[in-house]
Amino acid sequence: MKRTNTTNDTPPQPKRSMTSTQDLDPNTAALAEQERQRTLVFIGLPESNATRPSERVQEDREAAIKILDHLEVEAQPTAIFRLGRYDQKRTTPRPLKVVMPTPTHQHVALGGWKRERARLRSQQNMARLFVRPALTKEQLKKEYEERVRKRQQIPAPVAPAVQLPQNSRQRSRTRTKEGQRRHFKIIAV
Repeated sequence: MKRTNTTNDTPPQPKRSMTSTQDLDPNTAALAEQERQRTLVFIGLPESNATRPSERVQEDREAAIKILDHLEVEAQPTAIFRLGRYDQKRTTPRPLKVVMPTPTHQHVALGGWKRERARLRSQQNMARLFVRPALTKEQLKKEYEERVRKRQQIPAPVAPAVQLPQNSRQRSRTRTKEGQRRHFKIIAV
């Protein structure tokens, strides 16, 4: 005998993926946009090898605060967490999302990143670090397509190197068997 659910006659709805803030109601979209405007994403920050999740979270928090100190941000983040599921076999670190208290703190951090990135990358385990603002799905897709396009571009052929004379003049010397200069002429290039 077939069982039917009498309390809920509507068929189950397929899961919707949140592809953009346009799919959300206006209040939720506004909140998502406000959070995005105050969020940073740290890419390439090494993950902890600790076995306990609480230890990994603590090390991520300490690393993020250390970076924010280098960027001269005078505020504590309201949230710090890794994006994606933890996997010990993963070879690349997951991005770290850092939510700041205000959009101004995000701008200060991004400005500090522009000034201090060479110094930060010179530190141990930070060579591949990249700091960017949080982006919408559309912005992420656009940046990805741009990176793919740049990778596929064939560089323009380089003209053969022309050896230029040192003083924009090339000197030609002719010597006799005895090693004395016979004549000296200047060839303009």
